[in-house]
Amino acid sequence: MSVTPAAPHPTDEALFQRWVAADAAAGQELFKRHFDPLLHFFRRQLGDDVQDLVQQTFLGCIEARARYTTIANFRAFLFAIARNQLYKHIRRRSGQPAHVIGVSSIVALLPSPSRLISEGEDTAALVHALTRLPLEQQLALYFYYVVDMTAPQTGAALGGLSVPAVRSRLRRGLEALRKLVGSALGQPAAALTHTYATLDQWEANLPRLAPGEAEPDSDELRFPVESE
Repeated sequence: MSVTPAAPHPTDEALFQRWVAADAAAGQELFKRHFDPLLHFFRRQLGDDVQDLVQQTFLGCIEARARYTTIANFRAFLFAIARNQLYKHIRRRSGQPAHVIGVSSIVALLPSPSRLISEGEDTAALVHALTRLPLEQQLALYFYYVVDMTAPQTGAALGGLSVPAVRSRLRRGLEALRKLVGSALGQPAAALTHTYATLDQWEANLPRLAPGEAEPDSDELRFPVESE
C-alpha cells in the first residue's frame, strides 16, 4: 500500500504572495513563523516590553503589501521593517535623528539598566560588548550571525547595501567588538575564552567577495526615512 507523501510546507515568499492576494490564513501563518524571532530581536535591543513593536512590524508588512507583489526573501523584508520600527522607537525615546541613532550605541541612546534580557555566563560578555557598538554595526552582526541571513539578505535588511558594504560593516564591527571585549573588567576567564572563540568563528565566516569586488573605503550608511 503506497503512502501519499506529506505536502511540503510553503515558503515564506509563497505565503506572502497568497497574503497579498487576500489570503488571511497565509498572513496568520507568517505571523506564527516569525513572531518569536522578532520578539527576540526587539528584546535584545530594548528589554521585555516590546510586544507593541512586534505588532507594529507586522502592521508595516500589511501596509507594504500594496507596493510589493513578490519579494526575494520575506525574512529580510520583515527585518527591514523591524529596523525602521526600532529607529522610530529610539527617536521617540531619545529625541535624536536617524543619522545620530545609527552611529550611536543603544546604551548611549537609551541608558536603562533593565534594557538587557538575561544571558548565560558564556554569552554575557559578548552581549555586553554588542550593546556598546554603533547601532548599524550591531544590526549587521545580528542579522548575519544571529538571524543567519545571507550577505545579500543582510544588505536588504539594512537599507539596500551591497555585499562588499555588508562585509566592510561586519569586519569593522568585529574589530570594535574585540577591543570592547578586551577592555571588559570582571569577566570570568571561561566566558572570555568562549567569546573570543565566537569572534574567531564569526571572522572566519565573513562574506566572500566575487572577483573584482572590494570593500568600500568608508561605511555606507543608509538610514530609514524619518516619518511617523
